[in-house]
Amino acid sequence: MAKLKDLVNVNINRNTIKIQGVEIPVIFTFESFPYLEQAYGKPYHVFEKDLNAMMKKGRVTLGKNEFKLMKALIYAMVRSGGTDCTVHELEGAISIDDLPGVFQVVLGIFQNQIFQAEDAKKIKTEKKS
Repeated sequence: MAKLKDLVNVNINRNTIKIQGVEIPVIFTFESFPYLEQAYGKPYHVFEKDLNAMMKKGRVTLGKNEFKLMKALIYAMVRSGGTDCTVHELEGAISIDDLPGVFQVVLGIFQNQIFQAEDAKKIKTEKKS
């Protein structure tokens, strides 16, 4: 039987971010939604609407709302990538200077996904701890 990894790229939506010089694996999958909602404190469709509004500005300024969006997306991808942490730990680990580069990586992964609003509604949102 053929192995999937021999047939296709199984790491197409997997990448790493650097936190304090250490590479941390990140990924965005259906598993990421509960983590994202946990960190953002609102349902996915609200997060997506707010993120789109932020990106339409063309230039992202680092205010309270923008930081919350960035932190939620980074946290969801770090947790889905297999690293156990809390939102607070992650927030304390990423310096303000590193935040734009880290966010650029996770945003690129996020934007390459083809989730539809209907897909997000089908996901049973359960709290992850």
